[in-house]
Amino acid sequence: MTTSTQRLLELSAVAPAADGEDLLNLLREGNMLYHQGLQETHQATATRLQGMSTADLASAADAANVPYDASRDREEMVLLLALAEWDMTPAALAYSAMVEDAARRGISLLPEE
Repeated sequence: MTTSTQRLLELSAVAPAADGEDLLNLLREGNMLYHQGLQETHQATATRLQGMSTADLASAADAANVPYDASRDREEMVLLLALAEWDMTPAALAYSAMVEDAARRGISLLPEE
């Protein structure tokens, strides 16, 4: 069974050779897997930080280079920490590179205006 991380890495490996609709389909699948990975990371981060004091949460944010803002609620800070953690994984980095390469070639999931 392939994990979302493995599949994202596979997609990013074949994306440079793809074009047109094939590349768009790879981006769509990658986008779904990217969000799945972020959700999994968010759940794990929330579990890990559960019961952590506000001061410890601020320290964790500082260590992750996530600006701590007292006006943000706890859930938002946990999500920001999860996003910072996920964005540094090989799978997320590979997907970001795939999106950037596709954009340079004129392919994007966002419709042109």
